[in-house]
Amino acid sequence: MNIRPAVLALVIAMAMPSLAQTSRVFNVNGRIPLGIESFRLQPSGREFYLIASVENPSFAGLYRSVDRHGHPQLFAAGDKPITFYPSRVQFRLTASAREKLIDDRPFDTNAKLAISDLLGQLQFRVKIFHALEYHYVEPTVVEDMGIPKDVPYDERIYRIGFDLGKVPIEDRVVMEVFSPTGERLCKFHVDLM
Repeated sequence: MNIRPAVLALVIAMAMPSLAQTSRVFNVNGRIPLGIESFRLQPSGREFYLIASVENPSFAGLYRSVDRHGHPQLFAAGDKPITFYPSRVQFRLTASAREKLIDDRPFDTNAKLAISDLLGQLQFRVKIFHALEYHYVEPTVVEDMGIPKDVPYDERIYRIGFDLGKVPIEDRVVMEVFSPTGERLCKFHVDLM
């Protein structure tokens, strides 16, 4: 009776679940993509897109792991456990009507503005959920990184900074985007856990 293959199979079977429990979730530059949403401005029918990411140098090298009890944990590079979000985060949002980026069914928005006015006057806030309770955080800075604001254009790139304070990593952080008329266009979730 040959025991070695059976022992090897047992070792592999025991190792595979632990290997599957750890996954690298962020890249080395500290920027986490949050998604893309498409919209159709009514009544003109002009389509535009909002693309968002969140940035912080401490996001570089983060990974998620599940312990033997099935609880997720977040670790920084060097295997240091993470228990809080960074106190300051920066979102980057591209608002563009320049070309068709995705083929889907865009959401209608009824802001009665020219596309350059709509894209150039977006408003932002963060909503932080702790279980069913939540509170809002207003931006500390909103910068237009591209074409000067006084020049009409069909694309804008924003850098939006927030001071979150001390937020547990289990809480949910959501950036909301509003039109200049106050209509909430969409939400981008920062889902680290």
